[in-house]
Amino acid sequence: MQENLKDEYLKIAKEYLLNKYGDIVQIFEDEIRETDDTFCFHYQSKKFFETLRFEDQFVGQGPLFILKGSKRIISYGSATGEKEGIIHIINQLHKERLIRVYYKEYDIWDGKYDLIINKVEDEMVCEELIIENIANILLKHRIWKADQYDTYNPKSYYYTEQEIKETLIKSPLVLKRHFCENLENLLFDIINKDMYLDWTLSEVK
Repeated sequence: MQENLKDEYLKIAKEYLLNKYGDIVQIFEDEIRETDDTFCFHYQSKKFFETLRFEDQFVGQGPLFILKGSKRIISYGSATGEKEGIIHIINQLHKERLIRVYYKEYDIWDGKYDLIINKVEDEMVCEELIIENIANILLKHRIWKADQYDTYNPKSYYYTEQEIKETLIKSPLVLKRHFCENLENLLFDIINKDMYLDWTLSEVK
């Protein structure tokens, strides 16, 4: 671990914790861990460092990660351990890098987007098969109409297979945010199923 680099990220972590909690927490500086993508920090109350008494501990906090390069801070709760946090971050970064092949500014952490799947037109491949594959992915992710909800008929909130297929045949399918539980997983599935599908994102301000 390069000490100068570690010190730079340690300073960022200290400033973040100071702004969030005030001057009442301290980082375990002997337990800083560096990975290919992050620095990981653990912290506790300053009082606990002084007394080592259980009742002086903070509860509820988990590991604090800072991404290299972007210096984005990712904080977890106590239900997420260091290993779980690292695995989650690696998976998210992998998805973000893949999606950026198609949409360069994609931000998996804070981005808010509409998804536009353009009308399916492909003379080389059966269009019906393309539509069938995409419809199956969208149905798997249970996409819904963000501007429609009927408490008396909740099922009307979700797109049906027929609605998806008919739209993709005639015109672009525009899915307004928030239309699914996990956009990155939906896009990951679309890309891996059909890398040539014509789609884009529109950032929601």
